[in-house]
Amino acid sequence: MLALVLMLAACGAPSAAPSATDAAPAEQPATSGGEAAAATPTVAADTAMSDTEAVQSSPAAQGGVTGSIAVTSTEDVSTPRTNIGGEFRSSSTSDFVSFQPYLTTDTGSSGAQANVYEDSLLTLDENTLQYKPFLARSYEVSEDNLTYTFHLDPNAKWSDGVPLTANDFQWTYDQVIKPENEYPYLSSLDVISTYVALDDHTLQVTLDEVYCPALTTVSAGITPLPEHIWKDLSWSDPEKNPEINKPTVTSGPYKLSEWKRDQYSQYVANPDYWYHGAPNITTQTDEIVPDSDVSFQKMKSGDTDTGEITPENLAEARTFDNINIYEWWPAAAQWSYVGMNLRTAGKPTTDINVRHGISYAIDKDVMVDEIMEGLAKRQCSVYPDTSWAYNPDVECYNYNAEQAKAEFAKSGYTYDESTATMMTPDGQPLTLKLVFGPNTNKTREQLALSIQGNLADIGIKVEIQALEWSSFLDAIQTTSDPDWDLYLGGWSSTIEPQFMEQIWSKENIPDLNSAGYVNETVEQDFKDAGQNSDVDYRKQKFGEIQKIIADDSPYVFLFYRKAWAGYNKRVAGIEPAPLGIGYNQLDWYITDAP
Repeated sequence: MLALVLMLAACGAPSAAPSATDAAPAEQPATSGGEAAAATPTVAADTAMSDTEAVQSSPAAQGGVTGSIAVTSTEDVSTPRTNIGGEFRSSSTSDFVSFQPYLTTDTGSSGAQANVYEDSLLTLDENTLQYKPFLARSYEVSEDNLTYTFHLDPNAKWSDGVPLTANDFQWTYDQVIKPENEYPYLSSLDVISTYVALDDHTLQVTLDEVYCPALTTVSAGITPLPEHIWKDLSWSDPEKNPEINKPTVTSGPYKLSEWKRDQYSQYVANPDYWYHGAPNITTQTDEIVPDSDVSFQKMKSGDTDTGEITPENLAEARTFDNINIYEWWPAAAQWSYVGMNLRTAGKPTTDINVRHGISYAIDKDVMVDEIMEGLAKRQCSVYPDTSWAYNPDVECYNYNAEQAKAEFAKSGYTYDESTATMMTPDGQPLTLKLVFGPNTNKTREQLALSIQGNLADIGIKVEIQALEWSSFLDAIQTTSDPDWDLYLGGWSSTIEPQFMEQIWSKENIPDLNSAGYVNETVEQDFKDAGQNSDVDYRKQKFGEIQKIIADDSPYVFLFYRKAWAGYNKRVAGIEPAPLGIGYNQLDWYITDAP
């Protein structure tokens, strides 16, 4: 699919929220007219694309604005695109969950939703990462930074011709904040006091107290749904609301043509799209295939315009005459980890010494060098070294099998030399269950096998269960006590470090905080950082958070990875920038289109 963005690891949350990703090395950028302010890939290409200074000094990274501002766009959004036509073909190894933006956390669903629903009032400049108007053609921020007023494009409309108004935003917000509607990222909206349509084209959002990255939250926190269609339908039951899986009234650059779950999805350009009219590419088709090898071969043969490229296949892909390869280090890091079960009483992983032992036992350097082929870098806590909030002074748990055994010994475990078995305090061999998904992801499979081997070296048997994507999400997000001990996960993080608080919040167990980690000091530090605009103070708080979480070890932090993507050379208009390659995707075109 031309439109896959980043979220809970399957190929997914709104742009001001971290999203879970799978360990697949390449993510397709979002098919949206604007680039969301937080969770999108950045830097792209074969040239030197990683503009770390632009990322770190941008409002998106350091919390937006202070003092009053008024911004008005002078761009003429009525001028049509001129390279219309053609079909973009892609393949994926797992399907998305649904088109309901407020019930999903996976990247696949986020991408599908970005195709059909407009999702951001503001966007980021692809070079400076400064905020600029998008669906809101102008906006103002009050002197006290508590009131944000947005003026919507008066020509925006739903695909049935009904105007898209501020009332749709307010109605959607009113539904989202209802606890019974169970929005996974609801805590991200806690800073909002009022969210009101002043008239059809004016939306005003107020806060009770200053929140440093508020501009991102209020501009990207709500994807409007059509009130005139949804108001009498179920919010969550697709049997009572067909719009959840087959949306017929949409606002995005594309309209759904057909979706056959686990087979394919197809989209056609929206001729009435408000931003420069229909996108250049007329049709998108994404086929679900058995595994990444099939996806790769389809790209190689020209059957599709892009495909999944695993780390071991990237060198070969660079040699293809028909493919352009783009590589970049994302501003919003995509990182992998092992989550530990802190939710089920009696599980070995509820013991901090066990967690430390597992952390020392896993050889992260081998994963980086051999499984990721050097296309990743070690990460030791919440933020990678590309973030301005990065704290280098945290425990990294470098591979040390003997130290791992010593950590287990602190809690009464013994290593039986004669049988090479780790024995529990009550004298039983220690066995752990590791789950991962999707089961088609070969990189995740290799990581699971590496963990299994590492833990076997200190006498621990690991049973691996590979699950289909939706089953994996069900397993880690179950509201009952999980039966697994460990799971392999990935996050596509946010440029602004504040928003990562959501995955560590007690309130977000189990949807985002599947491990079940609870630390009141961490939550208070996040709150303090959000209420202060002083960068040094915020960096201190984020540094404390990284140290506490590294010490508590609810995760084994593995690595963050480079991003890469391959596209058939018939796909033109891709222009790498510090923000990545997806920011102008609606302007991409097919050179051999009829």
